[in-house]
Amino acid sequence: MRVLIMGAGGLGGYYGGVLAQRGHEVTFVARGAHLAAMRERGLEIRSGGQTTLLRPVRAVESPADAGHGFELVLFTVKTYDSEVAAAALRPAIGLETAVLPLQNGVDSVEQLSRVLGADRVLVGTTFIGAAIAEPGVIDQSTPFRKITLGEQSGEVTPRVEAIAAAFRDAGVEVTVTTQPFVAVWEKFVAFTACASVASAAQSPFGPIRETPEGLALFRVLLTEVITVAQVSGIGLPDDVFDRTLSIFMGAPPTHKTSMQRDYERQGRVELEGTTGTVVRRGREVGVPTPAYDFVYSVLKVRAVAFGGLR
Repeated sequence: MRVLIMGAGGLGGYYGGVLAQRGHEVTFVARGAHLAAMRERGLEIRSGGQTTLLRPVRAVESPADAGHGFELVLFTVKTYDSEVAAAALRPAIGLETAVLPLQNGVDSVEQLSRVLGADRVLVGTTFIGAAIAEPGVIDQSTPFRKITLGEQSGEVTPRVEAIAAAFRDAGVEVTVTTQPFVAVWEKFVAFTACASVASAAQSPFGPIRETPEGLALFRVLLTEVITVAQVSGIGLPDDVFDRTLSIFMGAPPTHKTSMQRDYERQGRVELEGTTGTVVRRGREVGVPTPAYDFVYSVLKVRAVAFGGLR
């Protein structure tokens, strides 16, 4: 399979790397020092105490330089780059290209469909912990690597089955679903509640759970985002609150979300694609979100102070 990784950070770098290991023809779109390191030294994948070096690696700065004929584009840019990245993809999209977004937000499919056409765009989500440890090096830190994907229509098509088979062959746990938007929202419910409380508290999960007020805030945030989803017509499972709370309570006490780490290093943050999305969508469907309103205000002030929304 010819694969283009649009966004070769921790997520795209890891998944592109394991597909390349299994013989797929993978091209990475990257930038800056990470791109330079990949071109010079290859891509190093650290996972489960083992290190794999992929060399040589085909890495480009723009999809326009990547060529044509890709069967799969893995869309793994940060949510704040989605619009620009989708437009940049046009030269690399062919008649047989499927685009699979694996992002933290819930707007990706709509954004990509507007730019590239709904027939090109699949629906997907992932649970994995992966980050750029240094330029050219990806550190995959969790024992799980899970992808859920499907067609927007819910139909199980040959292209979805082929993509799922490729990832399974690479050691990824894959679920093909007939309700992919529900899966995306389930991930969003968990990620946005965790990322919002941890970023606002500037704390890993442990101290938040151990502080009654911190745990109470998490529970309120979780309730609000679930209500927004339900009123928006998303048929979340009845036990989504309990399962998400269990994830939060069972995570290592030192765990931090990617948005929290972005705040700590004062980089660009996915505030609008997470916390801000709950506030915006709550207003659109008439659901009050007072806890999210407050946390969003605090996080926006912090982000503006160091240029995190640039």
